[in-house]
Amino acid sequence: MINGLMSSCVQRSVLALVRDYDACFAEFLRPSGNGQKILQAILMRAAFQRLSQERVAIRQDGASTILDVSCGPGDFSVAWASDIAKVLPFGMIFYCTDHAAGVSRTSGERYTTATVNKIRTAAQKGNLVLAEAPTGIDADLFFGDDGLMPLGKHADVIHWSHSGYHVRDALGPDRDQSLAIETGMNTAIGKMWSALDRRGLILSIHQTRDISDGVPSQMMPISRSYSGALDDVPELIERGVARLGGHVASVNFATPLFFAKLDEADWERLKRPAEWPRLGPAELRNLLLLNFSACDFSDPDRAGLEKLATAGKLASFVDAFKTVVTPNDGRLLVKCAFQLIAKSQDVAMKLKAIAGQLRQDLPGFLRQMAVQMDIEREGKSGN
Repeated sequence: MINGLMSSCVQRSVLALVRDYDACFAEFLRPSGNGQKILQAILMRAAFQRLSQERVAIRQDGASTILDVSCGPGDFSVAWASDIAKVLPFGMIFYCTDHAAGVSRTSGERYTTATVNKIRTAAQKGNLVLAEAPTGIDADLFFGDDGLMPLGKHADVIHWSHSGYHVRDALGPDRDQSLAIETGMNTAIGKMWSALDRRGLILSIHQTRDISDGVPSQMMPISRSYSGALDDVPELIERGVARLGGHVASVNFATPLFFAKLDEADWERLKRPAEWPRLGPAELRNLLLLNFSACDFSDPDRAGLEKLATAGKLASFVDAFKTVVTPNDGRLLVKCAFQLIAKSQDVAMKLKAIAGQLRQDLPGFLRQMAVQMDIEREGKSGN
């Protein structure tokens, strides 16, 4: 009886992890095994250095107003805000927004509250300068008329990173209807457009199916075919921005995601939910990565992998990833678009030139990313 209770507790613990978006996302973003956020940060620093030189979206007469859309629990908000703080001559006025239902797994705070508190702490440590107290606003991005900023306020820089895919989670039974998806995305873009200063910019980073550089995503084709995950968010953004008369300049980049190396029996265990409670750390990493790749967090009571199991698709989903990563030394390529978005034509021309320079410098940025990933792996192994 005791052993049965312990097994039941372990099973609930593993299922809670798999059903937890923050836990899966944190495993996906672990810098020792994923170069995405490292390269994204490198691109952002380089872009803001150029923006500072060109005096685009960075105020020279006072604090620059920053809006972080879909801020999440705030850790990445602190990272990128601290990076760009170095080129803001008069500091920042920081706003953030997320859905009221978003709650931090570690603190129990709403995402906006957690982010505001972390930004305030970063300022106290001297990592950034705040001209005003940070402000969090709970708002539904994809529906209704919730404002992302107080009436009369506008942002010089809007940061929107990796949440456009969640329009499907907000759509309920219409989650696979293309018109509903585009309508929800246009609602989000319209809200950001209303909050953006005429000479400001929106910085969007989302996964993409773009192959203009000859490098395809290896993650999104699988995720799209099995769970309907959106791989065209940058295209939807570009169409929505064009509809509003705006302009988009893009830098497409691919980064490696490393799965733990498993033998055949370990991969087979991932296909059987009853065995998940007995998974070791390596198998558990792959389970969380696979669940994040399933891109379905619309139901807090069932993970994406659980839904695939119910539909009889879990085994083939696991095999699809195994077929890519096993012969590639555990590596899977994840493709993203780094989009610079402007309202005015003159700002757009400067952003186009900046994007061109970033694309030219991308090989060097990729080398920096690889070095940083090595440092992260060495630090992890040394702990």
